[in-house]
Amino acid sequence: MNATVLLTAVDIDIPGYHILKPIGEGGMASVFLAVQKSLDREVALKVMSPVLAANTEFASRFLIEGKITAKLQHPNLVTVFDIGCHKGVYYLAAEYIPGGTLKERLHEGGLSVAECLDIATDVAQGLDFAHQKGFVHRDVKPGNVLFRADGRVVLADFGIAKAMDGSNSSTVAGTSVGTPDYMSPEQARGEPVDGRSDLYSLGTMLFEMLTGHPPYKASDPFTVALMHVTHPLPELPMGQAWLQPLINGLMAKLPAERLNTGSAVVEAIQKLVASAPPSANLHLSSGRKPGSTQRIGAGSATQQRTKVSLSKSGERPAWLMPAVGAAIVLVVGVLAWQFWPKATAPVADAPVTTVPSAPLTGGDSTPLATSFPNSPTVPVLPPEEIETALTQADAYLKQGTETVENAGRHLQSPEDDSAWYLYRRVLATQPDNARAKAGIAAIIRYYQGKAHLACEGGQWGNCGFIARLGLTVDPADETLVKLDAAAAAGDRGEKPTLPALPANSP
Repeated sequence: MNATVLLTAVDIDIPGYHILKPIGEGGMASVFLAVQKSLDREVALKVMSPVLAANTEFASRFLIEGKITAKLQHPNLVTVFDIGCHKGVYYLAAEYIPGGTLKERLHEGGLSVAECLDIATDVAQGLDFAHQKGFVHRDVKPGNVLFRADGRVVLADFGIAKAMDGSNSSTVAGTSVGTPDYMSPEQARGEPVDGRSDLYSLGTMLFEMLTGHPPYKASDPFTVALMHVTHPLPELPMGQAWLQPLINGLMAKLPAERLNTGSAVVEAIQKLVASAPPSANLHLSSGRKPGSTQRIGAGSATQQRTKVSLSKSGERPAWLMPAVGAAIVLVVGVLAWQFWPKATAPVADAPVTTVPSAPLTGGDSTPLATSFPNSPTVPVLPPEEIETALTQADAYLKQGTETVENAGRHLQSPEDDSAWYLYRRVLATQPDNARAKAGIAAIIRYYQGKAHLACEGGQWGNCGFIARLGLTVDPADETLVKLDAAAAAGDRGEKPTLPALPANSP
């Protein structure tokens, strides 16, 4: 909802606050510059969209954000002053940070290496504090990094933050969890994450600050997310090669191979700066006002709590690239194991069946293979739960195939909470349910289109990976079989002819 529309459409007469003007909006709320009357200070007043406020799950999520952020009092984290609800309008009053966002600075260009490392240090310190308190942010990106008046930065928007013990986790259809350009491999796979996922995102953000572009680029977010899982670590230009060990330590594909705390990141930066080549031209950060400026890397070192060695600038440890290669191979193997159909144990005390063998058809009556060889069995749904399951499955389908920020999400993963899983549960109870059949057909069409697009762009690894995801749904789909074969041929250096997409594919 547009902030101006919200301002005129809803009575936002929140006691104790005088709204001055709208200053931003997000997926859940609009943000206004306001004055907190009791203290006569400017605040950023975040007001929840009235459409979402009607949903108790979203309202709960909004309140969780405020309670989480209120616990995180740190100079590099936005401070929350107040949170509440007045006449059905949910609001949160936070510290007003007037200096704009890192996203805006990147658009303007011109950040020095010193400024990039200043920013990375500030974010790492804020994350270190949050992680020690037991919270992982899950959406570290330039749009959530704000500049104070003295040039220092703070991390904002814990709207999708999650307690590391999972105590406040919830699934809400249609919400975005993370941004593909900055998403860790484990987050892209829908796996549980910890603070090391945030540090990976910090690494992607640092790479973009240094080079002017994200580490992986593709035509759609789904492919970008796959690239974080399958592609080699990005390489900095020659003039910045002395910082490559830092990128490697932050963006290792496996969490165990990464710098594992924010304090370790700060010390790694300090060590690299201390031995930086003269060509690095590290000048004082122009973004820091007099009195707060110091050369990057100054100050006492924190305890190093990582096995990644960053003591030699401009030189990769001899073991690093082989380890990265092995990590990538392992990740691909894990993905193959995760996504290829496998048998699972029946749910205790529940009737269990496989998806029935009656022919499925899509909207165009094209038959779909339904035997699903080796497919996991699924529990039968009680009849009264079928409509709920279909509604959730349709929401996952729409989210994963029609929204840019959630491309591919919840189509097949998690294994027991996805569109494919829910449609199969419905069909286990009602073999002729047309809505479930059409949903599975739509999933297949989605994978056909994405795999074809990747193959057209010569992204053979991504093409094959996406095609094989689709083949777990319909192992006999001719288009996906041919696309998978074309991807293999392309990997061998051949120039395969791509199959034509069915008329109903995107």
